[in-house]
Amino acid sequence: MKRTLLLLIILSLGYATHASHIIGGEMSYKYISRDGDNLTYQVTLKLFRICQSGGNIAELPEAVYFTLFSKADNGAYGAPIRVPRASKEQRDLGKVDPCIVNPPNICFQIGIYVQNITVPVSSMGYTVSFQSCCRDNTIDNLIDTRDPNNEQGRPGNGATYFTELPGLNGILNNSSPTFTKDEAVLVCANKKFVYDFSATDIDNDQIVYSFCDAYGGGETTPQGSIPPPAIAPPYGTVPYKSPYSGSSPLGAGATIDPKTGIISGIAPGPGKYVLTVCASEYRNGVLLGIHRKDFHLTVTTCVKLVVASMPDKYNDCSGYTITFLNNSTEGKPYEWDFGDGDTMHTNSTAPIQHTYTRQGTYTVKLWVDRYSNCGDSATATAYVYPLLRPNMSFAGLCSNTTTTFTNNSTTSGLNDNINYYRWDFGVETSEDDTSLVKNPRFQYPGPGNYQVVLQLKTERGCERFDTADLIIYDKPPLATTPDTLLCILNSIQLHAESLVDGNVVNGSYTWTPSYNINNANTPDPTIFPRLDTAYTVTFTDGTGCTNSKRVAIDVRTVLVVKTIPDSVICTGDEVNIRAFPDGNYPLTWYNSANTVVGSGAVLTIVPPAPSATYRVRGDLGDCFGEDSTTLKLVDPPVAYAGEDTTICYGDQLTLNASGGTYYQWTPAATLTAPQSATTIARPKDSTAYIVTVRDIKGCPKPVSDTVLVNVVPPVPAFAGNDTIAILNRPFPMKATGGVKYVWTPVDGLNNPNIDTPVTTINHDITYTVTVYTEEGCFGKDDIKIRFIAGPDIYVPTGFSPNGDGQNDIFRPLPVGIIEMEFFRVYDRWGKLMYSTTKYLQGWNGYYNGSPAAVGTYVWVVQGKNINNETVQRKGTVTLVR
Repeated sequence: MKRTLLLLIILSLGYATHASHIIGGEMSYKYISRDGDNLTYQVTLKLFRICQSGGNIAELPEAVYFTLFSKADNGAYGAPIRVPRASKEQRDLGKVDPCIVNPPNICFQIGIYVQNITVPVSSMGYTVSFQSCCRDNTIDNLIDTRDPNNEQGRPGNGATYFTELPGLNGILNNSSPTFTKDEAVLVCANKKFVYDFSATDIDNDQIVYSFCDAYGGGETTPQGSIPPPAIAPPYGTVPYKSPYSGSSPLGAGATIDPKTGIISGIAPGPGKYVLTVCASEYRNGVLLGIHRKDFHLTVTTCVKLVVASMPDKYNDCSGYTITFLNNSTEGKPYEWDFGDGDTMHTNSTAPIQHTYTRQGTYTVKLWVDRYSNCGDSATATAYVYPLLRPNMSFAGLCSNTTTTFTNNSTTSGLNDNINYYRWDFGVETSEDDTSLVKNPRFQYPGPGNYQVVLQLKTERGCERFDTADLIIYDKPPLATTPDTLLCILNSIQLHAESLVDGNVVNGSYTWTPSYNINNANTPDPTIFPRLDTAYTVTFTDGTGCTNSKRVAIDVRTVLVVKTIPDSVICTGDEVNIRAFPDGNYPLTWYNSANTVVGSGAVLTIVPPAPSATYRVRGDLGDCFGEDSTTLKLVDPPVAYAGEDTTICYGDQLTLNASGGTYYQWTPAATLTAPQSATTIARPKDSTAYIVTVRDIKGCPKPVSDTVLVNVVPPVPAFAGNDTIAILNRPFPMKATGGVKYVWTPVDGLNNPNIDTPVTTINHDITYTVTVYTEEGCFGKDDIKIRFIAGPDIYVPTGFSPNGDGQNDIFRPLPVGIIEMEFFRVYDRWGKLMYSTTKYLQGWNGYYNGSPAAVGTYVWVVQGKNINNETVQRKGTVTLVR
């Protein structure tokens, strides 16, 4: 109870660690002595650990607990014995094949714990146990049993290592075998390998080796702590993933020699695998005990510099010419020995063909880069016994009876007979769907599609397959003439057939009733009923399976065909004229000249003006029916929206449409009466107005026309910026925006009808220019001119930037100045408050976004006058608010 409480506390503090660093173990015993009824044995535990350190990877424990249990009742015998670690060894991968490109680092440690244990003689003996938590959760052949919602609460697969001390039912002075080859071995995934798992026995007893189940168990262990004592047996085995098991821990490709303990074969894919070997100890044929070694084997993906690879055998026996495949490392020299004395040298991995001169079994060898240190070779067996031809046939495809399979295979090989037949009848849900009989019979469990495989082998080793796809039915497939119409004046031949995968199923046909029918016991009878009649055909295949189908005959004395009523349509329109027959029979369309113009239920046509008549006729043998329709054609309205025109921006115009009775203009937003023929348009931009016209003459089709109204944009009239001119000097002006200009008033102008007049007036004045476009649209603009003596730069002595619109900006007034080089304002300590080079720009009395202080400021301005002379002025200005 105390131990459990302590463990829970440790878990809650988060210090628990998994012992996934332990990768195996082995516990053995050795007889030491006997003193009266007391026996002394030396018990040795080996623990195998990965070499990595750091993080949550715990070291080998400094000590472990050996726990004794009586085999008579599995009860504990005495207190657990604390056993210190006696030694620590390390095993590294020795000599590595230099031809492997990526040799792994394989290393493990061995912790050895030795304890002499003295026990009294008992009838059954004792079990000595040690348990460790937890195995690596990425083991590839085990199911991970950790609790996904509480990983620390249930540790998953642990490990139990134990040995059994003998009792009176055994040999008391016996010692168990011990595994001696604790070697670091490289095992390459999906490659051949050999792993020595042999043991020795100091008593020279016989040892028989086998794969066996690994045992689980053990509790989580605090970091750096001793694993807790083991619980009492019996112990449960770990769960294996399919297809692995304790008896097949590395898959079907790897086996253990029961005499030598050598494991060999083809390794599984890369990963970690729990491997447990049992060494059963026999003396004089009597089993004394079973000794176990548990180890986590790491299988590595090995990349070799050179790999020779080809199929192990070529045994399809299809002729004397064999096509050999080369799956080896590319870009190397290849040497072939075909086993008949012929060889070939090539640098290509492409398939090669070799023709043998006589039949036989040949050993073929392929060398890759033969004369280099990393060369490799592969062998294969070629069976040359022409010609094995697999072939099968079958009869009886009904699931209610048995299907008979017949082997028709042949072989032309001399003294080579087929001696093995294996049929797989393709029932995926059954394991009893095979047969080794040459010509078997098999009843399928139900209808469906099945693939049958016939495998053949000959005495010489030839092997081929044949397949067939079977469709098994509970009723034979049956197809018949569909339900049909028949004229009372005629007869018709019916048809029935049974096909499986395109092949005719043999059987018999019977038609009923016998009313007005000829050849009723054939698949193609002729009938001539005078009343509606349903005929039933019954098909019986060769095994007695039957199927029936019914064919209804609708007997007609007359046919009823209707089409659309007389109608009015628009001239030039395509029209679909539909017929409405009372059955499924051919329909033919005729025009008024009795010429065929179409067939089927719908006639698509453009009728000629002024009218057209169409007749539809249905025919069924010697019976018929017909109907007609007349179409009157009316011309559609002729819409007219008017001629395209141009207006000035802001003007309006009247749109006049004609050609119909009803009108609709779009877009309607800029129109006064969009549903009238006449409407006023006030477009802001160039607009295409569409008028849709309808009339009441019979053609309901709307017709549209478009008028484009181009709107000349507003005239960009510009007279120039207001300016200051030099008194008593001519001043040139410049207007833009059009092709024609008129200035008013004409006072002082040399020409009021050009874009660049010159004024000689000597007083302030405002001129207005009217600018015209090519379309006659116009716009106006003003320019104010102030005349001051110059050239010079005038600067005011004060300003009041209080936002009243009066004297808010401090700026120079340049007269006759053609270039403003700079205008700067400083406070009385010389700090620059404002600077610009723009014409007529000035300071608003703010600095860095805040109002400047009331007071006196220093300014300087400089520019070039009309004589290209530099003009500079300096002074002070007073800022008031």
